[in-house]
Amino acid sequence: MFLEEQEEIPWEAMLYVTGHINYGGRVTDDWDRVCLISILKKYYTADILEDGYQLSQSGTYYVPETGTF
Repeated sequence: MFLEEQEEIPWEAMLYVTGHINYGGRVTDDWDRVCLISILKKYYTADILEDGYQLSQSGTYYVPETGTF
């Protein structure tokens, strides 16, 4: 819904829904919730739409080039 009904990707809304509602409700420790949000912020960013965006410092995991399945 967030991706199909909006002209721009609502990154903050996606972060809130995923981090605070979907998973955050299951995380009972405040520091674990901080960790969860920090991890999600790495992936919920416009930069991830760029080909070759590295998901790990080693470069082993990265966003593949745009293509078809």
